[in-house]
Amino acid sequence: MSDVVRIFIGSSANGEDADIEIAYENSIRENCSRDVDIVWMRQTNDSNSFWGGWQTPRWSTPFSGYRWAIPEYCKFQGRAIYTDCDMINYRDMADLIDTDLQDKPVAARRGSRFGGHEFCVMVFDCEAFEQHSLPVKRMKSIAESHHRMINKFSGKDNMVMSLNRKWNCLDGEDLNLKDVWQLHFTNMATQPWHPGWYTGEIQPHPRADVAQAFQDAFNAAIANGYDNEALRSDLQQDIVNYNIIGK
Repeated sequence: MSDVVRIFIGSSANGEDADIEIAYENSIRENCSRDVDIVWMRQTNDSNSFWGGWQTPRWSTPFSGYRWAIPEYCKFQGRAIYTDCDMINYRDMADLIDTDLQDKPVAARRGSRFGGHEFCVMVFDCEAFEQHSLPVKRMKSIAESHHRMINKFSGKDNMVMSLNRKWNCLDGEDLNLKDVWQLHFTNMATQPWHPGWYTGEIQPHPRADVAQAFQDAFNAAIANGYDNEALRSDLQQDIVNYNIIGK
């Protein structure tokens, strides 16, 4: 396996998720036993960018469809991890990228929200994925491309290696936090940092310990020198106007 753990993280463009971004990145780097290469996938006004010029009106988040473009970004070589930004890591990501894919092009946990698999944490075999991918130039121009790819893969056990659900634990589920490997604040209404792009009703998180886990991870990042306000300010130099569902 590669010595470098390549991680692609989908996030917002204007700093709306800066608080969780620093908490998440710090947790990844603290727990990973190998060098980490993080690519933040954000919308941009630069139409020449790999992440620019996408048709996004059917996306629930500012980054929904980007995950399917990762293998082409990697020139269909090696392995890569995808995750949403709304997470806290508690286990070595080297273990995740080294998952035995059993000759399948992608790994994700089983789940019911998207027809069989939850694609919020994924491991790609970029070379194996090429035969199943759409060219990024086409994906950019098709508003339904994200949903087409979900329908192509979700529930297909012959194409998707099942990850342990601890790698994508949805708001804690029924687990004690000490048993969680990757905590996912998947319900946007209850995310403790309240991202500004979310247009639904804000609600308190049903688990106080999960909400506190965000605060603890955020405090650890600040203690390690991360600056959420500087990140937010930097990202707001070129404001992106979203065209998404947003909830």
